Amino acid sequence: MSGSNPPFWAVIPAAGLGTRMVENAVLGCKELIEIGGKTMLEHTIQELENAGFEQIVVVSSPSKPAIDNELMNRGVKIVHQVEPKGLVDAIKCARDIIDSGPCLIALPDVLFPDTNPSAELVSAFEGETLLAVVQVEAPWGSQLKDTGRVTEWHENKILGISDKFPNQDFPMGEYRITGRAIWTEAFWEIEDDDEVSTLRCLGSLEKLSACFVKTKYIDVGNPKGYKYAQSIFNQ
Repeated sequence: MSGSNPPFWAVIPAAGLGTRMVENAVLGCKELIEIGGKTMLEHTIQELENAGFEQIVVVSSPSKPAIDNELMNRGVKIVHQVEPKGLVDAIKCARDIIDSGPCLIALPDVLFPDTNPSAELVSAFEGETLLAVVQVEAPWGSQLKDTGRVTEWHENKILGISDKFPNQDFPMGEYRITGRAIWTEAFWEIEDDDEVSTLRCLGSLEKLSACFVKTKYIDVGNPKGYKYAQSIFNQ
């Protein structure tokens, strides 16, 4: 895709409970934890703006008013997910105000210090649901758990995604989907309230593409990743 401004919205889901980061949360919001002098949320908004997005919606929660206050004059739209029913439901809440068609999803608790994965997704987008994928390497990969592992692919097509094994470390050298993706209408035609099941179905139909991104991928939504992110961004 060419052009400086993507013709679709970006969505930042920020309504989750953040149970892994309760001790570090700011006013009950892990998204407001600062990394390198900026909140996770601000890192993500700036990434999207630098990728050319002018239409950004943040999905927050009525129980997290600090996010609404933080974004009051930030130039983004805010919608609420009344109950924490997962990622698919959060994006559905955003779809109440955005146009149908593709949207880029950017989870605020993952950071990329080496590149802008949203910009790379926009550049690579050709109409199919598209996932940013990284090859996990040491030392930064040591803070990741075994979820989102790509088990089968052909060229740039993702054909298989593993089950989640949150108590196991991610195997070095394997490929992992990240917190950046472009979901298209094909996703919603299949959608069953679980994003992994839906993505697997798209993969089985060869309608799921990969954008391979060379970067560190830091899961700041867990204490180990948070500590590692501080060491990187505070250098």
